[in-house]
Amino acid sequence: MRILLILGSLIVGTIAGIFLCGMIWRTSAQEGTMAMMIGGTTPVVLGACAYLITRMADGQRPSFRNAPTWLALCCIAAAGAGLFLLTIIAVFLLLQRG
Repeated sequence: MRILLILGSLIVGTIAGIFLCGMIWRTSAQEGTMAMMIGGTTPVVLGACAYLITRMADGQRPSFRNAPTWLALCCIAAAGAGLFLLTIIAVFLLLQRG
C-alpha cells in the first residue's frame, strides 16, 4: 500500500510540477532554469513526504540516522526527477510534431 501511495504522489507531483513549470516559464521566459528546478522538485518533495508520513502511520518512526531511510529517499528522488524529465521530453516532442 505504501508503494501505491508513493507512486500516486509522484504522479500527482509530476502533473503539478509540469503545471508550475509552464506557469513560471510563461511569465518569465528568462528563468527557464528556475522553472525546471521548481517543477522537478515538486514530485520529489511530495514523494518523500508520502514516504515519511506512511512510515509514521505504520508506527515506525523514520530515523535520518538509518541507511535504509536515506536509500529509500534517494530512490524516491531519482524516480520523481526521472518521471518529471521523461514527461517534459514527451510533451516537448508532441508539441514539436503537432
